[in-house]
Amino acid sequence: MNTTRLLILSGLVLVALLLAGCGGQAAEPVAVAPTAAPPTETAIPPTATPVPPTATPVPPTETPEPTATAIPIAPSARGYVTLAYDAESDLMVLFGGQTGPCCDATSFSGKTWIYDVTTHAWSQRQPAVSPSARAAAAMAYDSESDRVVLFGGGNQINLRLDDTWTYDANTDTWTEMAAGGPPKHLGAQMAYDMESDRVILFGGDDANFLLDDTWAYDTNSDTWTEMKPAMSPTPRNFQAMTYDAESDRVLVWGAIGSELEPVDGSVWAYDYNSNTWEKMPLTEPVPGPRDGTEMVYDAESDRAILYGGTPAGGDETWAYDYNSNTWTEMNPAVSPPELSDHAMAYSDAADRLILFGGQEGISNYNFTRETWNYDFNSDTWTKVWP
Repeated sequence: MNTTRLLILSGLVLVALLLAGCGGQAAEPVAVAPTAAPPTETAIPPTATPVPPTATPVPPTETPEPTATAIPIAPSARGYVTLAYDAESDLMVLFGGQTGPCCDATSFSGKTWIYDVTTHAWSQRQPAVSPSARAAAAMAYDSESDRVVLFGGGNQINLRLDDTWTYDANTDTWTEMAAGGPPKHLGAQMAYDMESDRVILFGGDDANFLLDDTWAYDTNSDTWTEMKPAMSPTPRNFQAMTYDAESDRVLVWGAIGSELEPVDGSVWAYDYNSNTWEKMPLTEPVPGPRDGTEMVYDAESDRAILYGGTPAGGDETWAYDYNSNTWTEMNPAVSPPELSDHAMAYSDAADRLILFGGQEGISNYNFTRETWNYDFNSDTWTKVWP
């Protein structure tokens, strides 16, 4: 088991993780002087030379450099990064992440990147204003407002952030919202409840304890509401979380609990309309205990797809069917490397799951910058960059 990962998830020691992460003049042309004119009148001064050397149409120094177009760009290797699919723009939006040791302030990114699922191309955006550099933020796309919503995260200076931002991909604009939201939660996860038009947040830690609170954010009114359901999943952070649109339920699975032990393998389902969490009966098979995993909802197949995590199952792909409460381990011929703390989102237009980055294996800061997509129908992972 990854000792550092467990320390991260313990709350107090998680703070340490975020504390501790180039002479002479030009020769005149030889002219054949007419016999009727004196030599001094036959020479054409250099300045009148029709095509002086410095005006050569395509000098070598101006030849376009092939590296400008031959080498694509993409975000640097990183983990604890956030990704959301903007359905209106048909683009993936990526923000932040941790690129190196947590004790180094330069290891935290504040850049916004866009991924085009059709062309497999990354491009860096240049918004005038952005959230501060951070890792482990929570992010979801509000389709009714056509905005990506970002909350919290942390960096070396601000251990736990509690600000709320929205991003408009059409205008490349980040806007800091005024809402006073949840207290500083690190490792909280969010999903957008399409039927209720609310972004649902669950879990995290406040440096002292793991949390089990549930919050709902309304982008239109810029308000956070603590829901306080009668029953909740056990306290946890960095859990897997997604919204099942067909069943109208927010699903939560996995993570490490308050006793530094994996939580049980049950899926929890949240209904915003009734403000209730339901613990689904535990039925085999089920993914092994892990945290730092990701789960996204494949709308075309009506399955929640889970990949990676530590300490077990870093390269496993699982599919969860809420209607039958069953897990199925998939068996793709090729998979991404063993990953944790990666980012995933689902493209409705392409019917593909997109995965980026993460930490390979159990070595600290061994981050990757690979981009993969997954097709549930053919059970196929494809590396699309680099």
